[in-house]
Amino acid sequence: MKRIIIIFLITPIFAFANQDSLLNVDKVSVDSITELSEHMELKQEKRNLIKQENIIAWRLQQLDKNTPMDLVYNDKVQVFIDSYLGRNKALISRMKGLTPYYFPMFERELDQYNLPLEFKYLAIVESALNPKARSRSGASGLWQFMYLTGKQYGLEVTSYMDERQDPLKATKSACEYFISLYDTFGDWNLVLAAYNGGPGYLQRKIASVGSSNFWELYPHLRKETRNYVPTFIAVNYAMQYANEHDITIKNSKINFNDIDTFILKKEVELKVLKELLCINEQTINYLNPAYKKSIFPKGAILTFPSNAVHDFKLNETANYAFIDAVENKEILINEERIVYKVDKGDYLGRIAKAHNVHVYEIKEWNKLKSTKLDIGDKLIIYVNKEKLLKTEKKISGNNEYIIQKGDTLWDIAQKYNGLSVGKIKALNNMENDNLKPGTTILLPTS
Repeated sequence: MKRIIIIFLITPIFAFANQDSLLNVDKVSVDSITELSEHMELKQEKRNLIKQENIIAWRLQQLDKNTPMDLVYNDKVQVFIDSYLGRNKALISRMKGLTPYYFPMFERELDQYNLPLEFKYLAIVESALNPKARSRSGASGLWQFMYLTGKQYGLEVTSYMDERQDPLKATKSACEYFISLYDTFGDWNLVLAAYNGGPGYLQRKIASVGSSNFWELYPHLRKETRNYVPTFIAVNYAMQYANEHDITIKNSKINFNDIDTFILKKEVELKVLKELLCINEQTINYLNPAYKKSIFPKGAILTFPSNAVHDFKLNETANYAFIDAVENKEILINEERIVYKVDKGDYLGRIAKAHNVHVYEIKEWNKLKSTKLDIGDKLIIYVNKEKLLKTEKKISGNNEYIIQKGDTLWDIAQKYNGLSVGKIKALNNMENDNLKPGTTILLPTS
């Protein structure tokens, strides 16, 4: 009987011990399964990445078969392809929207010069298809010509016009430059590298390295030139296989369809053409990028949508009368006519700066023969509404200070942390340090 009771008492202990052991086994198994699952997922991601890279390599191989250019695939090219399919995806989307306007013209000129059509993608690398693009080094236009290189290839720059920004003329010059570079190097990759770094720089590198193979030169080139060829290849891929990577076309707001030209009979400002033709500024600039300073000179050949050209010619007499009226200030576009009363201490320079206009303009508007002003004189000033708004915001961001007897600029500056005499004088157009008690000046808030 005792044995039976002892066995009965011991049995639950073994049962609990066995159950705890099973729980531990289950816990270990779950952790192992989780780790295995994560490992499998990582391996699958790696397989997918390798598979995608293999697909990209194969696609580039297909593109390479149809061009004399070397559209090779390697890890350096893959880095830039990843960029255009990732964080720079929006750029490709926008470029797809602009290509219907630029690419037919590029292809026509490239074909005429017997050059590889893939060069059309170089304009994306250079300027993102912005004909008014300007680099920090001074390169300009779709093909980013420097002033001297542009001059060498027949592109003129004047006060009113920059032919480096003329899409057709600049494209012809770029084609001539490509041919010249190929005559020198005999290799399209080297043509690209020389276009970016300059032929002299590349020739020196070839001589020092002892190789004319771009990929052997690659580690010896400066970063921008080194990355230029991989970038070009990546843009070729991204543009041609955008659909396969779900990159949609972002249609431009610019009206490129059915365009025509007309010749201006007198100088006209951009703002007047916008008003007359009801065309947005972006379209005007993209269709006529060679003109500078938002002024179109007499004799300018302008490009606009056909319906706008037809309307302008149909109402030509009335349009030029409108242009004259704007010039004579009989009609105001984005301007406001104000009458300013000359106060004590005023002079033309100070009044002009306060209203964001020029001294000569105030003199012209008021038929002044000298700069002499009397207190109480009334001046007519035409103020740009946008500039006036900025001025009001600037003034509202400053403190007013009334000059007290005995005040000096240095004393006033010491009362405000970080304020200098120079800042006070610049803000108030002061030519000297003389202060008159009771006069109000502005002090910057920061």
